[in-house]
Amino acid sequence: MNKRFPFNLNLKTVIAVLCIFVAVSFSQQARAQYFGQNKVRYKKLNFKVYKTPHFEIYYYLRNDSLIKRFAQESELWYTLHQQVFRDTFNKPNPIILYANHPDFQQTTAIDGEIGVGTGGVTEGLKNRVVMPIMETNQTTRHVLGHELVHAFQYHTLLGRDSANFENINNLPLWMIEGMAEYLSIGKKDAYTAMWMRDAYLNKDIPTVKDLTESNKYFPYRYGEAFWSFLGSTYGDTIIVPFFKNVARYGLQYGIRRTFGYDDKTLSRLWQNSIINTYKPFLKDTVQKPIGLRVIDAKAGGDLTVAPSVSPDGRYLAFLSSKNLFSIDLYLADAKTGRIIKQLTSKTSNTHIDEFNFIESAGTWSPDGRKFAFSVFAKGRNRMLVVSVPDGKILEDISMGKAEQFSNLSWSPDGKSVVFQGMSEGQSDLYLYNFDTKQVKQLTNDKYSDYQPDFSRDGKRIIFSSDRATYDKSLSQDITFNLAELDLATGKITNIDVFNGANNLNPQYSADNSQVYFLSNRDGFRNLYRYTFSTGKVEQLTELFTGICGITEFSPALSVSDHDDVVYSYYRSQKYSVYNAKASDFKAITVEPGKTDFTAAMLPPTKAVGVDLINSNLNNYLAYRKIPTDSIRSIPYRPKFKLDALASSGVGVGVNSVYGAGLSSGIMGVFSDILGRNQIYAGAAVNGAIYDFGASVLYLNQQGRWTLGAGASHIPYQSGMYSAAFTTRSINGTNTPVYEERTDIIRTFEDALQGVASYPFSRTLRAEFGATASRYSYRVDRYSNYYNYQTVDDGKGNQINNIGYQVDFQKHKISREEFLSETGIDLRAFQVYGTSAALVGDDSYFGIAAPLGGHRFRLEAEYNVGSYQFFSPTIDLRKYVRMAPLTFAARLYGYGRFGNSNNNLYPLYLGYPFLIRGYESQTFYNANKTSTNNFTIDQLSGNRIAVANFEIRLPFTGPEKLAAIKSKFLFTDLNLFFDAGLAWNSGDKITLGTTNPEFVRNDVLRNRNGDPILDANGNQQPTTIYSRVPALSAGISIRINLFGAIILEPYYAIPFNRTDIKTGVFGLNFTPGW
Repeated sequence: MNKRFPFNLNLKTVIAVLCIFVAVSFSQQARAQYFGQNKVRYKKLNFKVYKTPHFEIYYYLRNDSLIKRFAQESELWYTLHQQVFRDTFNKPNPIILYANHPDFQQTTAIDGEIGVGTGGVTEGLKNRVVMPIMETNQTTRHVLGHELVHAFQYHTLLGRDSANFENINNLPLWMIEGMAEYLSIGKKDAYTAMWMRDAYLNKDIPTVKDLTESNKYFPYRYGEAFWSFLGSTYGDTIIVPFFKNVARYGLQYGIRRTFGYDDKTLSRLWQNSIINTYKPFLKDTVQKPIGLRVIDAKAGGDLTVAPSVSPDGRYLAFLSSKNLFSIDLYLADAKTGRIIKQLTSKTSNTHIDEFNFIESAGTWSPDGRKFAFSVFAKGRNRMLVVSVPDGKILEDISMGKAEQFSNLSWSPDGKSVVFQGMSEGQSDLYLYNFDTKQVKQLTNDKYSDYQPDFSRDGKRIIFSSDRATYDKSLSQDITFNLAELDLATGKITNIDVFNGANNLNPQYSADNSQVYFLSNRDGFRNLYRYTFSTGKVEQLTELFTGICGITEFSPALSVSDHDDVVYSYYRSQKYSVYNAKASDFKAITVEPGKTDFTAAMLPPTKAVGVDLINSNLNNYLAYRKIPTDSIRSIPYRPKFKLDALASSGVGVGVNSVYGAGLSSGIMGVFSDILGRNQIYAGAAVNGAIYDFGASVLYLNQQGRWTLGAGASHIPYQSGMYSAAFTTRSINGTNTPVYEERTDIIRTFEDALQGVASYPFSRTLRAEFGATASRYSYRVDRYSNYYNYQTVDDGKGNQINNIGYQVDFQKHKISREEFLSETGIDLRAFQVYGTSAALVGDDSYFGIAAPLGGHRFRLEAEYNVGSYQFFSPTIDLRKYVRMAPLTFAARLYGYGRFGNSNNNLYPLYLGYPFLIRGYESQTFYNANKTSTNNFTIDQLSGNRIAVANFEIRLPFTGPEKLAAIKSKFLFTDLNLFFDAGLAWNSGDKITLGTTNPEFVRNDVLRNRNGDPILDANGNQQPTTIYSRVPALSAGISIRINLFGAIILEPYYAIPFNRTDIKTGVFGLNFTPGW
């Protein structure tokens, strides 16, 4: 009796080491991802460092006066925030400053994509503040103050006397972001007050639980209002204790510990505060928006912004989230709101990485046949000019040194476009000439010039600017007034109206005698009209919420050559577009110098207790600025530091068979201060010292190329079990024994690798790789010996009864001994490989699979050494969305070609991520017998080809996407058809049938082509059949488990399997292809 079974050990060693490499490859640049979009670094920036008493500012701008003003304001914010947190920075806090948002989007300091709407990021481990200079002085000041609150929050959480860093998970987002908003804006915020009035009007004031659990309530706005309520009700000294208590104990107990009552009581107090504050402002009848609502949320999506009316008033261009997955540009009839077509989108236009949609609007040519707008592309803003009749891109223009620009206005003669642009962190007005292709700078100073508009005769430009307020206000709030530029003389005239208010989005009237604009002069956001000849100001609307875009500074007003007034109205957390004639408005004359910001105050109206925050913000510039000579230039140093550390813990175990062992694993990620150089390192051990594995990878991301080099030592374990009756010398006597033998086979992979990738764009890249690997083996044998007795079973048969254990032996087996016993030669071997790939990906992901766009990968790999073969990969995927369905198709092929391909373990086609219904275990049911010659051998070979088709329906999940609304269950429902073929060189392939054809009789052969002999030394006959495609169809549901893993249970009907009558169930663990 002799039996031998191979097996794989499901040991923590393999899992831990694989986790290391999962973590290593998790970074976009660590190793070329199979798919994924690119974060392109279009230029290499030369950073310098300024040091102040509490900060190290990393910058590359040449505008030294701006950098030093920024450094001074950093210290001003430190002074204000330090009084609230009562905490000090013992070492300088890093701030990484970019000249503009396109440069910021390319940062290596923060992994992952930086969206257009991201103003800044503060990360915790290095406490780095990463941000750009924004388009206005006010926004830059606010973002800096906001991000430095986060720096104090992290510093507090990591402090000795405070909560542990891990407890940041106890803090809901509205607390974190709301605190940063309140401490950097204060109680007077007309924009957030508009949101709160809207909540009151809708009778939708959230509770603390609503804020925490629902994504309906924007955490910045509602969080700011809640913190303002707390500060005004209990005094600002309650803010940090409450923050710490929630971090330590969680929200519920943190509330009770701080205030003495539960969250329901606190919620009622807040809700009553909002009601009591805004109810007096609500008149008996709320004024309806003037004009016709032409685009609402139902037609244009929740985000319908930046409306721009054509000069003749017939058409309307606007940006909308109608597509759900992206912001796109649409064309509509300005009178009826009928959406005529999508002018362009980033999914269909390779010119566009993203629309500049947050605080920018496009412009029409005078004849209404062209539309120009700003996009993010190739590492900067570019102007695209689209033909309105056919949607073709006519021009793709870079605006010279103005790498970021927005808010375009076309001149009446059609020859030029004026826009606000940024260069060296400075926001000025520029003019682009279509004939000369030249960009002319119109203003050049420290002031922010914003939202320009050409006069109808082309002689003047009206715009918003802080030039009248920047040097005069003590408050942190830099407000905007109106100004007019005479193009002939270059003279700028400030229009003195509503000082202290934000007067934005100016638009000339049809006859140039007046200008329309938006103002918050009474705490609301309404439409006004200024007459140049008399200085008269008229209020045209009296809305309880207001006219607004995504932010306070977003364009929300457009006026045609015929005084068609188009505006964006905010109501019920959505934006609608209205169209009215100038004569439709009932004008009320107001005093140009009169302002009242009572309605702009966040609830409650009056503050009790210590009002530290608002007092400081109102006297922001009263604090002494640090002298410029205390801002010192210091050398740049990389400062490598730990970014992340993960451990699997430590375990020690003792086993009578295998002895003592240690189980532990650790992984760390290190990078320099700018994230340009990264090191990923990991180590794990499970059991003996032989089971130690480690890897290290270095990445260089300084330029457009990503370059990397790594080394690894990985042990894999497998095993063989056998049993036999033999003899054993025990106490000097040869004794018959029953031996159970376990061979632990360790495979050691020692590898060196080099990787490189070059992104051509956000959606296309080239990848290159080289590896050198050596594989060696070690076999340890564990033998247990048992005595036995041969007895008669009563039927005349002799059987052996196994008794107790009499001996044990552990020893290392030589390669020669293992070969003689098993016929398996564990010879060490080397493999050297190179690869190159072209990868494209412009897809967008849904709940559990891509829902639109395309992906492709074309790869060639060549290996030499002990094995020599060539391996090409072709993977083409296309997703066509026809809401609510997506039609998805994939063509995939991989093969090995060369002299050594038959010596390698064959590829297997039956994995469910390739084709469903043919998993290997379904072939080993003793009660099932194939009847059409389709065996599991049909699924193995050195070459495979796959074709898949799916119809995908987002089934449960977000209301706007899924068929069934669910907050907790996120699933896709899929109908699928799979086809696959596996074959070897020389095989006959039969298409058009599921039944393999007889080819010839042969004998079983090993991977070397030699006959396999049975126990008696005889060859084993077999029958060779043709290869046919494996086909299946069925239904599946993909379940997204909180973003951690995607499960796909499926039911498949494998058409080639006549042994299966009703289909098979299976489970896939990968996201949808």
